[in-house]
Amino acid sequence: MEISAIECFPLRTDLSRAIGFSQWYYTAKNNCLLKITCADGTVGWGECYGPNLAIAAAVEHHFKPLLIGKNPLQHEQLWNLMWRAYHDFNRHGIFMAAISGLDIALWDIKAKALQVPLRTLLGGSDEPVPCYATGMYYRNDKPEAAMLEELLDEAATYVEAGYSFLKVKLGKNLEFDRELVQQFRHRFPNTKIAADSNHAYNFKEAMGMARLLESLDYSWFEEPLAPDSYHDMARLRASTSVPIAAGECEQTRFGFERLARAGSLDIFQPDIAYCGGLSEFQKIAAIASAAQVDVVPHCWGLKVNQAVAAAAIRMLPENPGRFERRPIYLEMDQTEHPVRDSIFSESHAIIDGALHFNDLPGLGIEVDEAQLANFRIDLNDSSTSRFANVEE
Repeated sequence: MEISAIECFPLRTDLSRAIGFSQWYYTAKNNCLLKITCADGTVGWGECYGPNLAIAAAVEHHFKPLLIGKNPLQHEQLWNLMWRAYHDFNRHGIFMAAISGLDIALWDIKAKALQVPLRTLLGGSDEPVPCYATGMYYRNDKPEAAMLEELLDEAATYVEAGYSFLKVKLGKNLEFDRELVQQFRHRFPNTKIAADSNHAYNFKEAMGMARLLESLDYSWFEEPLAPDSYHDMARLRASTSVPIAAGECEQTRFGFERLARAGSLDIFQPDIAYCGGLSEFQKIAAIASAAQVDVVPHCWGLKVNQAVAAAAIRMLPENPGRFERRPIYLEMDQTEHPVRDSIFSESHAIIDGALHFNDLPGLGIEVDEAQLANFRIDLNDSSTSRFANVEE
């Protein structure tokens, strides 16, 4: 096989209503898909997590020339080729996000060439993957008390749809945060709940919140501190029984090895569309297994990322493991997303809060490129940058 074409699709859609978290409010969603086409017509799809225009430029001007004419089945060799070609510049950030999407597409091609689903190629099972509902983002068009009531009612719709696990947002302000986590536990006493501050707290604030979450039996405390606060996360982890989770901002086995060495986390959360792709995710998972750390992939984007994360979950070992397995949950974003909900002609089904695999080879998704064109943006359009869609 031979790679004959690579095309990047930076995508954008406006939201009908702003959504917020601890850092800012969004008025639009930006994503980045890419397609690798082989000379025999086989197509692989990938997704990149991060600033879509910058990633698309990295693919178009740097990695596309490296990969055209290469054998897509040699994905490990190609990963190392991309890594070495820009080793001085790509160990973190935009270039690694680009490599991630390209690597996902290469795995899609390999599974299609072998006529097997990706999970089968990875050695994973066909069992449905339980999901947790990510939502409950802040609203800036009503007072806090009314917003909290809306968030509770929103969460109730997910529970009614079959989700047994919710993830809420923290980091607005401490008074509101304390009220939110208590109200959610009171409203949903038998539901698993995790809390994500998106690195909003200093150490003392995080310590207080961890104690409260522990008393309310929350499932984990996500990104309590800044991503590079390895030592303070280890201190926080040692002080509480609520699991400490992070990693969506981290990349490559080397970044996660630092987290493992520092003893920072109970749960690694690499995003396969950002950490280095599926090839690198497997190395990260091996580090986690050796360190007795759980892995729950971060997944906030389109159905390509959902599909690869679900396949990866189905091959992950449990640490240390027992007869009655602890489930590994797939993140399922519930926020408004016209791109995600309209461009896929085939995808895995979500039924009663679980992802049920189809039997298509590869990732199990098909993209409707006519619909895709409705959301594609020009590579040179600076008005579509991330911060062009942020309300301070």
